[in-house]
Amino acid sequence: MDWLAVSGAVLAVTVASFVRGLTGFGFAIVATPLLALVYPPAVAVPIATLLQIPSGLPTVLRDWDDTNFRAAAIAWIGGMPALIPGVFFLGVLPADVMRLIVGGVVVFSTVALALGRKLNRDPKSYELVGAGALSGLMQGAVAMAGPPIILLILSSSWTAARCRATLSFIFLLLGTASLVFGTIHGIVNRESLMIAAVTVPGLLLGQMVGTHFFVRIDAKRYRAVSTVCVAMAGLLVVVRGLLSLL
Repeated sequence: MDWLAVSGAVLAVTVASFVRGLTGFGFAIVATPLLALVYPPAVAVPIATLLQIPSGLPTVLRDWDDTNFRAAAIAWIGGMPALIPGVFFLGVLPADVMRLIVGGVVVFSTVALALGRKLNRDPKSYELVGAGALSGLMQGAVAMAGPPIILLILSSSWTAARCRATLSFIFLLLGTASLVFGTIHGIVNRESLMIAAVTVPGLLLGQMVGTHFFVRIDAKRYRAVSTVCVAMAGLLVVVRGLLSLL
């Protein structure tokens, strides 16, 4: 095992877990591109997929009472069928092409959210299904389910606590399903399991520190920090893909 690369993976997971603890989402959006700096995408994606469950479960249990289970279930129903073509694209399309596609979608969506108006209402069922489907496709392809459903939920009239809790539950559901599909298709292997296990201490530390800061920010600042985290991750994915294509 390359311990220099493993050290980079631990750092990447710690940073991503901090974002996850702070916002309730964003672990894979941050972890996948950072892990891809030290490991090939074929290794980075399953590591991020494996860690989504232990990164999300504490938040889900702690924020259970704030979760909108109906909205989460509708988004999950929309995302489940899309996981299959997402896994297929992961095996067919070049990884750097997928990075550019996903990064472009993330950046465009973030700009749209920043420039657009808030919904100031609950998300409608068809909006949850559509955002869930796009998130499922991205989860299967690059282990980054976040942007579509994040942007929809953050534009709602919900409190920061409800946004955080519901997003955590959606990503736990999609991440678990993606792990099952990835194992069936042989994407999750012994190497990814070993690396994921070594990074668990960093995951726990980042989660603890992020949660500590979450309770100290107001709803307006929460949405601003969350949006910036998504935008930075999207830009990082785009840059990484462009550098690899040069």
